[in-house]
Amino acid sequence: MVYTLEYIYGNNVIHRDIKPENLVLDDKGYVRITDFGIAKENKPDNSSETSGTPGYISPEVMRGKNHSFPVKYFAIGVIGYEFMLGKRPYYGKNRMKLRNKCFLLKLLLRKMI
Repeated sequence: MVYTLEYIYGNNVIHRDIKPENLVLDDKGYVRITDFGIAKENKPDNSSETSGTPGYISPEVMRGKNHSFPVKYFAIGVIGYEFMLGKRPYYGKNRMKLRNKCFLLKLLLRKMI
């Protein structure tokens, strides 16, 4: 999955909706990424582009800040957490509650380190 994302981003495209529902296995067991419906060409000024599935969107995107290819690592981390523990690291009934829980978790982790 990481190699595929590196290839996509090497062509200056941001997928913007990495989540388990958009990952499938081919006949050899390799992960394939699907649903490029909201993929866009990377631009330096993209703070207004906040598309994606809540729960897998990075804090930079949630805050409406300019972002680039590293936001994919946040989604990969959430997916890895979900695969290992069977649940996402945080939940919320709407985008704002989800965002607040994400930022609270980030603050708690900073205090622990």
